Amino acid sequence: MSDNERHNQVSINRRAALLGSLGAGVFGVLSSRLYYLQILKAEDYRALSDDNRFNFNITIPSRGRILDRYGNELAINSQNFSLVLIPERVKDIEATLLKLKKILSLSTSNITRIKKNISKHASFVPVLIKENLDWGTFSKLNFKTPDFPGVIPQVGLGRSYPNDGLFSHTIGYVGSPSPIDLEDDKDPLLKQPSFKIGKTGIESSADKLLRGSSGKLKVEVNASGRTVREFPNSNDAPINGQDIWLTLDSELQKKAAELFGNDSGGIVVMDVLTGEIRTMLSMPTFNGNLFVSGITQKQMDELNNDERRPQYNKVLAGGYPPASTFKMVVMLAALEGGFMDPKDKITCRQKVNLGNRTFHCWKRGGHGPVNMREALKNSCDVYFYELSQKVGIENIASMGRRLGFGEKFNIGLNGLKSGIMPDPKWKKLKLGNSWKVGDTLNASIGQGFVLSTPLQMAVMVARLANGKDSLTPNLIIGQNLLKFKSLDIDSSHIAFVQKSMLAVCEEPGGTAYKKYGLDLGQLQIAGKTGTGQVRGISEKERRSKLRRDEDLPWKLRDHNVFVGYAPFKKPRFAVSCLVEHGGTGSKRAIEISRNILKTALIRDGIPEGKKIKSAVATDV
Repeated sequence: MSDNERHNQVSINRRAALLGSLGAGVFGVLSSRLYYLQILKAEDYRALSDDNRFNFNITIPSRGRILDRYGNELAINSQNFSLVLIPERVKDIEATLLKLKKILSLSTSNITRIKKNISKHASFVPVLIKENLDWGTFSKLNFKTPDFPGVIPQVGLGRSYPNDGLFSHTIGYVGSPSPIDLEDDKDPLLKQPSFKIGKTGIESSADKLLRGSSGKLKVEVNASGRTVREFPNSNDAPINGQDIWLTLDSELQKKAAELFGNDSGGIVVMDVLTGEIRTMLSMPTFNGNLFVSGITQKQMDELNNDERRPQYNKVLAGGYPPASTFKMVVMLAALEGGFMDPKDKITCRQKVNLGNRTFHCWKRGGHGPVNMREALKNSCDVYFYELSQKVGIENIASMGRRLGFGEKFNIGLNGLKSGIMPDPKWKKLKLGNSWKVGDTLNASIGQGFVLSTPLQMAVMVARLANGKDSLTPNLIIGQNLLKFKSLDIDSSHIAFVQKSMLAVCEEPGGTAYKKYGLDLGQLQIAGKTGTGQVRGISEKERRSKLRRDEDLPWKLRDHNVFVGYAPFKKPRFAVSCLVEHGGTGSKRAIEISRNILKTALIRDGIPEGKKIKSAVATDV
């Protein structure tokens, strides 16, 4: 072999060795990587594979019930018969919807909604057509299923209210989530077909407690995301919603509605030992079931056009003059400040002149000389006009706030109004004007700028009846467990006002005398009447003596007001009742209050001659 050939052979051997070394290196790297992927990372990639092959479907919890204090159901779950459509299984969606439109009486807006939802989701996702079907329609659709491929009848959970409208303002109702709801609340439950959330009342304010938490069901899906198999044993069960127990007594509520009849207004009954609300009724009511099942335009128009405003919660949001029931506030302000000896008399000659204005008393000819007790018993306006000028609006407003006026209470509901407890600062801020003496005179009889809710009036009389505690109202059992603050009013002054309220109902000349009696033996009631004016009375009308409130159009009639408590010696329940445009004299409010207090006492085991039975401590 020549030197040249020997050199070429060495070069070849070197290249072969180099290539062999490189090949071995690459193989080693690949082998190491393969070992890493197949052995060391096998579990991780199996998990990733599972994520690709399996999904978790949302499972829906049962909504919690709403119950009264005795466990009677006020809001429950019921069967919801519905119809859904799976677009990929429907050959002709337009034709199918046209047929269903006739069977289900679907409106044009319903069809538009269905088409919009179809376009928003994958073709295998069910789209709701209609829910809350009656059994007859649901059965008919089940029978016709072969005629509608891709249309599936379903049975789910709905919501219903066994008492129709009896608790509608308090309980509220549920409805489908709005776009705003979906934006504010990211809970995946809200995106489930037919899922409802609270819209008003307790259903809304306690929605997340009632709603519960979703569960998960593992399912196998194909490449397009369609479910091909379920794994029930892997189910992460949903957590059902909590039941909410209210302090209300459904039988007492029924009695209140029966007593109100077709009148408009509101009534509250409070336990003066605990602050628990036994009855809270705004009249007229509306049927919450209509909003769950789908209210028609005609039904909505009827509600909106009713001058008695059925959907308006008058008890919590209505702003009404407390009228002469406010006179107890002025009395206490005078007594606490030492502005007037209650035995001293003021002569009522039916009117008080102030500059170019005249302020009248309701009684023609006036009451003559009256002391503080007689002034409340007879509801003499002139006495309180004069007294209020001695006391001053700042002291009156301060006492009003101590008794609950101007206060917004946390009872677990939204939409409460604070009313107006006016003073010079309020008027300057809201109206830009200075306070006038005439404003004080109007306020002294619960008119003018003073506005309150029936709930606030109930709190006032409950605090007066209790005498020691600054009671706060409580609607949800277990919510108000703290001791109350002291009312911090001289007990002798409270006792004086209480006895004056007793005279209103139990002595001749009292504005509620003979109109009010419990018919329960020796048990007595203390209270105060009021006539809330909604219009001014001209001098011509006063002189003509022909003005009869009941002859006026309904909206121009005065409001009836009554507040009271019973029994007088051992107070148990307080009531405030307002009858909108019920006319002068408080007759209807007295009648309703008398009967509801009597029913409350009997239901609580306080008939004639028996001692008060109370299941709650009196030191809360």
